[in-house]
Amino acid sequence: MQMHKMIEFNALNYPEVTALRCGEHALSYAELNARAEQLAAGLQARGVAAGQRIAMLAKNSVEFPLVLLASMKLGSVLVPLNFRLASAELGDILRDSRSTLLIVGDAELRAVADAASSAAHVHTRIAIGDSAPGWEAFDALYSDPAGRTLQHVDSNDTVLQLYTSGTTGLPKGVMIGHRQLSDGYIMTAQIPPRLQVADSGIMPLPLFHVAGIAASLFWLCNGLTVELMADFNPVAVVDAICRSQGCDIVLVPAMIQAILAFVPNLDQRDFSPLRRITYGASPISLDTLRAAIGVFNCDFVQGFGMTELSCMVLCLQAADHQRALAGEERLLRSCGRPLPGCELKVVNTQGEEVAPGETGELLLRSGTTMQGYWQQPEKTAETVVDGWLHTGDAGFVDEEGFFYIRDRVKDMIVSGGENIYPAEVENVLFGHPAIADVAVIGVPDAKFGEAPLAVCVLAPEQQTDGDSLIAFCKTQLASYKTPKQYAFVDEIPRNPSGKVLKRVLREPYWQASERRVG
Repeated sequence: MQMHKMIEFNALNYPEVTALRCGEHALSYAELNARAEQLAAGLQARGVAAGQRIAMLAKNSVEFPLVLLASMKLGSVLVPLNFRLASAELGDILRDSRSTLLIVGDAELRAVADAASSAAHVHTRIAIGDSAPGWEAFDALYSDPAGRTLQHVDSNDTVLQLYTSGTTGLPKGVMIGHRQLSDGYIMTAQIPPRLQVADSGIMPLPLFHVAGIAASLFWLCNGLTVELMADFNPVAVVDAICRSQGCDIVLVPAMIQAILAFVPNLDQRDFSPLRRITYGASPISLDTLRAAIGVFNCDFVQGFGMTELSCMVLCLQAADHQRALAGEERLLRSCGRPLPGCELKVVNTQGEEVAPGETGELLLRSGTTMQGYWQQPEKTAETVVDGWLHTGDAGFVDEEGFFYIRDRVKDMIVSGGENIYPAEVENVLFGHPAIADVAVIGVPDAKFGEAPLAVCVLAPEQQTDGDSLIAFCKTQLASYKTPKQYAFVDEIPRNPSGKVLKRVLREPYWQASERRVG
């Protein structure tokens, strides 16, 4: 099944239903499909062919799904870029993906993209909104009158290439095809309640994230009105919920907490249109859940997934949350159970499946599993073995099949839903003249679940402080990757082979936490 065909079906059958809304801009399904056809013709006229990578650096907007739909029709591959990355990081991804066409969302992002695209030898640069020297206006793509030459699009074709930083600090392009997305669409459709055509899906998560783009695409396939938010604003989220006729929303727990804390007069709002809150990236506390259910009075669903799995594949259902409220609080520490079409097992270091309650690495097998890492067959072979994806998460399964994370096999830090790889941060800090040795770990954070902390050894006769190191890191790293906390020690613990003992470093910070990751 090809995802754009379902949206074309909706354009024929529900032409007047609003497909996309972002701020003052809105498109019906008929308009969405017609503009995507025009956009595909414009891109094809500029040399975009099947299999070619198109990069997009933009906040959420109606143009984002438009470009994705046009790219699907052409058989090309969309490479969404994280707008929080520094210019050098963006340049690395543009070079790796071999994108020759870049679409950028606004003037602020154009400034970041200028250096990145020049260094990566991007040939065609297109700007949404006002044009600028060296940039073609996005609206000019609609002006090509010739139409496009139809391309054969196969269900095995790659649709998206989403980048996740490697543990070595080098980016990895996760390739996701029509088949992975259609399997994810069928899988997640089993989660009740099922929304109806013309209901709303509210999306404050950025579309460069797999959760944001997959959920939005699935909503469009269902004929929903997808309301995109360029930035998260708690009051705007509440307003969108209350004016809908029925809606679903995807949030991270920190967003739920922000709504509860910062939106005035919540008890006077009518949340009856809200059917479900789907959240992920970190667990929700029992106190927050109780407060949120008291306010929203809707279903809560936790999803577990990763970029390499295309969408959520484990789910803690609404009924499980009700069990937690009724006294089984332990369930809130679980990621849930597999959705239909996904299998899980927990294995020890020898690859042998362990019994319920025993800790090991989580392996998942699903039709949603990525096609592989772009131009990294060795990394692909290490990650997907005999169809089983090694998640790098360590935990256990209970007798009912619920999976619980205890720690992370790899050292990745998840902060507010963003993946941070310590090696990448450590490489930057090693470039500071005052740093002789450094190890970056994740520590508990009330707002973001966990946050990076840099444990530093100063070079002889050198001095520095946290503020200076923050300023240094921000010149080379995105702000969310930059550690805001620093500890200075005489020596970093290592084993006899020289490997940093990060568990020893983490232990004092996580002693009070049963779950050792956010």
